[in-house]
Amino acid sequence: MAKKKQASDKSDKESGKGPIMFKENINKHKETKSVKTIVAEEGSKRRATNAYMIKLVLCGDAAVGKTSIRQRYLGKGFEKEHLTTLGADFAAITKDVGDFQIKYQIWDLAGQPMFKNVRPRFFKGCFGSLAVFDITRRETFLNLSNWIEELYQFSGRGVVPVIILANKMDLVDEQEVTREEAEEFVKELNKKTKELSIENFFLETSAKTGSNIDTAFDILGQYIVDRFSSTEDEE
Repeated sequence: MAKKKQASDKSDKESGKGPIMFKENINKHKETKSVKTIVAEEGSKRRATNAYMIKLVLCGDAAVGKTSIRQRYLGKGFEKEHLTTLGADFAAITKDVGDFQIKYQIWDLAGQPMFKNVRPRFFKGCFGSLAVFDITRRETFLNLSNWIEELYQFSGRGVVPVIILANKMDLVDEQEVTREEAEEFVKELNKKTKELSIENFFLETSAKTGSNIDTAFDILGQYIVDRFSSTEDEE
């Protein structure tokens, strides 16, 4: 059975049409935990809104720009030289998003196959993910389904929201994946997660210029807070 699926995956990849949708696996991942509202940080009296702590993971193939995206969001600027992330890097930052104050725990996961066995521990407990591909390397787009399946399998929450980031838009002259292809992938993903009331998103980004980096975190953070807050209110 495994050999048959592997052959099918290879055939789809060779066709170059796009990432393989994991039809058989999408339904087996169920949400197992609900989010808990975190009390506003001690001593903070300047805001009357709720504060939340959200764990997010940055996932995707090696050298797609995950670390640069994280550093740009933290205000550290862009580093041209690529350094391999060893397993995972962690960072935390508190941001005001809409009416909420969100403390992001950001886990930047190494994309090399050699780290596959250690990644599950870093996925665990996340509320969502920024799944990144490099527009100049088509294979990184084709591998998105594998990353999302890994996320669902090890998050501990089953299916969680994802924002797909088409990174390196500053290199548009070398683009190998069209916006339409990426949007179609997200559209198909949303069809699979609709029954679980999970929505996914898409943005074109550039870690080099900073384009849409803050927006990506804001969209995902706001969605997670709104969704899980309303779920808890209903309960």
